[in-house]
Amino acid sequence: MTIQNILQKGQKLVSSSSLAFFRIIFGLLMLASLLRFLSRGWLEKFYIQPEFYFSFYGFEWIKPLPDPYIYWVFYALIIAAVTITLGLFYRFSIIVFFLLFTYVELLDKSVYLNHYYQVSLLAWLMCWLPMNGTCSVDQYLFKKTRRPLTPLWMVWVLRLQVGSVYFFGGLAKLRYDWLFEAQPLKIWLAANSHIPVLGDFLGYTWLAFVLSWFALFFDLTAAFLLSNKSTRMYAYVLIVLFHVLTHILFQIGMFPWMMIVTALVFFPTHWHQKILAIFERNRTIHLSSSSVPSNHSLTIGVLALFFLFQLMMPFRSYAYPGNVLWHEQGFRFSWNIMLMEKNASLEYEVIFKNNGKKIYVRPEKHLNTIQAKQCSFQPDMILQFAHYLNQYYKDQGLGNTEVYAICYASVNGHASRLLIDPEVDLVTQKDGFADKKWILRYRD
Repeated sequence: MTIQNILQKGQKLVSSSSLAFFRIIFGLLMLASLLRFLSRGWLEKFYIQPEFYFSFYGFEWIKPLPDPYIYWVFYALIIAAVTITLGLFYRFSIIVFFLLFTYVELLDKSVYLNHYYQVSLLAWLMCWLPMNGTCSVDQYLFKKTRRPLTPLWMVWVLRLQVGSVYFFGGLAKLRYDWLFEAQPLKIWLAANSHIPVLGDFLGYTWLAFVLSWFALFFDLTAAFLLSNKSTRMYAYVLIVLFHVLTHILFQIGMFPWMMIVTALVFFPTHWHQKILAIFERNRTIHLSSSSVPSNHSLTIGVLALFFLFQLMMPFRSYAYPGNVLWHEQGFRFSWNIMLMEKNASLEYEVIFKNNGKKIYVRPEKHLNTIQAKQCSFQPDMILQFAHYLNQYYKDQGLGNTEVYAICYASVNGHASRLLIDPEVDLVTQKDGFADKKWILRYRD
């Protein structure tokens, strides 16, 4: 198929049911996720109790609102999830949801998860698409929003974003640890040997290799298999089985369910239309040029830049020497999903300049459990916390300090080694996109 044929097919008008269907399942999924977050007390644990937050570089100005206002943010997100599902004041609701969800995501990178990033990306895309054209409250309240037809490329946009998680996740698995050591699956499977029935098999090395290679090929081909009519249903069954299994074994939150649900966007429009017909009797659609706006130049241009950005992000780690699983520069926002089991011990040596006194500080003294664990092996967080300690003791009236990190880390069962140069005063180092020379590198 030539590029011209692809462009022509993308302009083909189809029922808006696929957009409406995706809007509804996205809204319901977000509603369930937010209620789960609140019910488990994570809001207070992650965004109220900590005395320090690990901000993302360039977003240090984003701070958590104090209690009770941070609760109001989540209440607003819940309301937005409901109105998105209903298609009520949709455009306003999805913009509010995107801004508030991304705000929460940027508060503390110690709780960064790949599916949080995916939610922000999908919400941003949905800001540009007329997802309330059918099966929505808006279509009854506002005649201008009625849009029974939509160009096929708008559905492709959502499929591309969902499929990119699989594809780039597969590319990230093309590394020695995954292919030739079956790590970290070998470690994780053995740790689940207590599970009834399945546990008896999880300790076998051959099973770890089979699952590692299967996951690699499945991730690389999932989007293509879902896009093909003859393989779509088989691929989706595998997606369900694969993600249910990962949920049972690894307890990785909402990510498996999110991928199971959003993958439904690959099913044809008439399939979505039949499901929505349960809630709304769809009238016969007559194709006409007036059914859908003809000029989408701005939207197409913005989305083209967006996907160009998405194409570049996963490869930025190659700009840094060494193994990204070790130095973690360019690791986040790159679909490095379940690639490493990294353990570390971290202690800071703090020297007070005014009297030469030396003390040793462990992060657990100031951080919650998740923050301390993530800080122990992520170099940029180790640097951030070193600066925090310097400021902390200055605020205590003890003056400026030198702060050194003594950090030993192990990746995927390999020998533990020094991660940070213990001779470098981290207070003198700045965060940024430049290579962090104080991260030690090894040839093997």
